[in-house]
Amino acid sequence: MKSFDYVILGAGLGGLATAACLARQGHEVAVLEKHYLPGGCCHTFDYGEYSFCADVHYIYQCGLGQTVDRLLDYLDRDVPFNSLDPDCIDRVITPEVDFKIPLGWENLRTRLLAKFPAERVAIDRYCDEISQLHREIDLLVSEVHLFDRKWSDWLKLPKYLNLFAKRDWTLQDLYNHVGLSPKLQNLLAGQSGDYALPPNQISVLTHASLVANYADGAYYPQHHFKHLVDTIVDAITRRGGVVQLSSPVEHIEVCDGQVQHVTTADGDIYHAKQAYISDLDPKLTVELMHNDAAVSPQERQRLTGYEYSASAFNIYLGLDHRFEPERYGIGNWNIWYYPTGNLNQAYQHQLQGDLRHPWIFLSCPTMKSTEPGMAPPGHHVLEIVTVCPYEPFKQLHKTDLQLYKAKKREVYTELMTSVRDFIPDVDAYTRMKIYGTPTTSEYYLGQPQGNIYGAKLIPQQVGLNRLGYKTELPNLFLVGASAGYPSVPGTIGNGMDVVELITGQSVWQQPEAEVSPQPIEA
Repeated sequence: MKSFDYVILGAGLGGLATAACLARQGHEVAVLEKHYLPGGCCHTFDYGEYSFCADVHYIYQCGLGQTVDRLLDYLDRDVPFNSLDPDCIDRVITPEVDFKIPLGWENLRTRLLAKFPAERVAIDRYCDEISQLHREIDLLVSEVHLFDRKWSDWLKLPKYLNLFAKRDWTLQDLYNHVGLSPKLQNLLAGQSGDYALPPNQISVLTHASLVANYADGAYYPQHHFKHLVDTIVDAITRRGGVVQLSSPVEHIEVCDGQVQHVTTADGDIYHAKQAYISDLDPKLTVELMHNDAAVSPQERQRLTGYEYSASAFNIYLGLDHRFEPERYGIGNWNIWYYPTGNLNQAYQHQLQGDLRHPWIFLSCPTMKSTEPGMAPPGHHVLEIVTVCPYEPFKQLHKTDLQLYKAKKREVYTELMTSVRDFIPDVDAYTRMKIYGTPTTSEYYLGQPQGNIYGAKLIPQQVGLNRLGYKTELPNLFLVGASAGYPSVPGTIGNGMDVVELITGQSVWQQPEAEVSPQPIEA
């Protein structure tokens, strides 16, 4: 048996941030990861001469004093970030609109008013509503620990009546409230892939927080996402922590109302003297207990009764030196392309299996950073994503691998139809291609049903309805996307919150003198 102060299940960014902060405080930590690479959705994999980030393309909250900066400051590490083009962080294209979303919320308002003067009243109402919601969300979060609430916190809530009144609103409800035209509705929901829901399902609070955060700053690591992940891993291992890869947890032993130990696929047993922190999916965490009596029926329902977010199909292309992104309107920004324009309808059709001419997200990381590490000199990579159903791939993968591969090629072909709307001769430049289905994400990322963002971000599953960090087992905590919130800064913030919760030591403030790590007994 290997004994540590804390054992972290999963090396996604929530788990890594948790482990790094605990190691910074001098605790003995071990991180157990199924994959041979750390980072979860943020890991980078190599294929031939090219490298790709699995599922992350740009992030927010990297500015001075913001979440990512505070973590790196606490760990005494430096990761430089490039800002996406201030004039265009996201380019949204529909049949009616080709629009560049700039940095700065008021810059967005000004551009919208200049391009759509007939909708001045609706645009102002929309921008004012988003600004107000985002401001109130920030104030609420600064006052109330949403996922570790105390009774006294409820006394602070009456001042947030606007948030309370809109807790069940979708983005579509807001659109209807302010009177936006369908053309502008589709445009302003253009970053929908960042939460994988259409306007008639996404929580307006989630939408407000996301678009306002990206308006405040949109970033890409100067040395690509691998450098960010490696930096956090280094902060763990240099302080004596262990990051054990290719070590999936196969059993969580629960007895006498608490976790006793966990067992890996190799038969190694890990014991935590203080606590276990799961960065795994909560449903999977409960499943690994292999005991219906491990938690109460009420807790089991709470930890397993949520609905997953949508799954995705990913394409990764390696393009040779003849490809010139600028010729095709591709730069240091993302492209959101909606061929039909109706986002509510597009999501419905795609998640029902109709992927003819689908909407796509397209990113060119080699334009976001010119530093080496992603492609040979002068070459480029493209990362393309859309939502798709999980079940067809699951069934075929279980029953007929040949049909599964055929379905995979079919969906690839459909997505490339949309890519060729931008790059008609893309095949001439392509030296390498690889694509992944929801079952690919399920296998490599440990995301059940290939879900992208954990618990679906509908009104019933956000805010006070999120799972939170605590479980009824006093030494088991949750830190992943479904516990708090998804995204790189979201899961990093989850990890920082959990460390403060379980140790009582501040993580979000400027670090004090470093504690020397203690030797770890294997």
